Amino acid sequence: MSEENDLKFWEFVKPGKFELPAEPASKRAASFFEKLFSGVSDDAGEGGIEAVQSELKNAPRSLIDWLAPYPCWKEATTAIKEALLPWLEDETLEGYSRVLVAPYGSGLGEMLQILADENKWTVLAAPDYSVLRTRNFSWLDALPAKSDKPLIIPRLEAFFLRHYNGLEHLRRLVSKLFHSRQRCIIGCNSWLWHFLDSAMHMRESFNKCYYLQSLSAQDLQSLFCSLETRKSYRPTVFRQADNGSFILPPEMTGKGRLDAAVIKADSSADAFPSAFLKKLAVESRGIPLVAWSIWRNSLRLAPDEDVAELAREVADKDAATSATAKTIWVKAFEDVELPTIPGDTGQTGAFLLLYLLQHDGLKTDAIFDLLSIEKSRLIGLLNRLHKAGIVVNENDVWRASWQGYPAIRRFLAEQDHLQDAM
Repeated sequence: MSEENDLKFWEFVKPGKFELPAEPASKRAASFFEKLFSGVSDDAGEGGIEAVQSELKNAPRSLIDWLAPYPCWKEATTAIKEALLPWLEDETLEGYSRVLVAPYGSGLGEMLQILADENKWTVLAAPDYSVLRTRNFSWLDALPAKSDKPLIIPRLEAFFLRHYNGLEHLRRLVSKLFHSRQRCIIGCNSWLWHFLDSAMHMRESFNKCYYLQSLSAQDLQSLFCSLETRKSYRPTVFRQADNGSFILPPEMTGKGRLDAAVIKADSSADAFPSAFLKKLAVESRGIPLVAWSIWRNSLRLAPDEDVAELAREVADKDAATSATAKTIWVKAFEDVELPTIPGDTGQTGAFLLLYLLQHDGLKTDAIFDLLSIEKSRLIGLLNRLHKAGIVVNENDVWRASWQGYPAIRRFLAEQDHLQDAM
């Protein structure tokens, strides 16, 4: 896949041009699952199909890391720079700051950090949580002097606490940036951006902002193919487990070495992007890491597959000359098990999840400080949500899980706490 194609699905647009992925047309493909697995006859019926599917094996983490590694964001940083290039080169400057807004699970903070590293631009260090709790604003004195190079704030969430002192730190930061007349690129997650817009009219302070465009089914196809090609060396095909249809175009994951008959069979231009990817785009709202996490969770192996041998073949550069493709089975989208909100979560849980999204994760002590609820109740709630896969804990930082995000968003809408349109 060319770099030009890679760049197509990373796009930063003005808010009015932001679009969510389109709902797929309802279409039920005829199943030919029995032709792909021996032992399932033409009159097998649904029970037979489900029985065979249940024998598929989970792919080990090491193999999934080869087939769907974490995105590197390099193409996204190029897209950011291209979107901002007229402003970066404008000596007269219409506004000194640009804000990039993206939903939770977009990787925006990492994109901006990489952009700063590549161009040797200064990154503004966030004050410690213990400072944000107080009215000690001395950290603002360390704001770099005006420079021809832009100042980068990858994650505005790191400068925010949802209480009076926390907002005051942000107000003073905004004021200082305005008076410094220094080019500044700010990244902010959409949950925080919409809250700050209502709490302190952020759009008036930063009227030039761009949204990360959601990824369509076609974009997800390009993304997953590029990730698979990056680390996997053996030709691979991805087939849906209930009907055998291709999920990704075999000519792309086959790395140009598949037999023409393999590519032609059950594969046509109008079959892609696949129904699976169309449903995934809608469920994930086109958010990169949400879709990526669900995709990884859907990958399976045939019952008789030697996992260790397959992992070696996928990682073996010498195997790249083979025209024999390895089949990776993908669960039908309806069969992918995603986390659900425990029934007893209630309003307390809604506030907790809302705070985790706005802050892009919180340490345990910060949760206790910001939510005026008994510690024992919060501990129990965190444990229930963690067990359900709704939240994760990494280095004592609690955050909403990417796979759990669709359920979280629906739950917050039901609880009248939906403050994000992305």
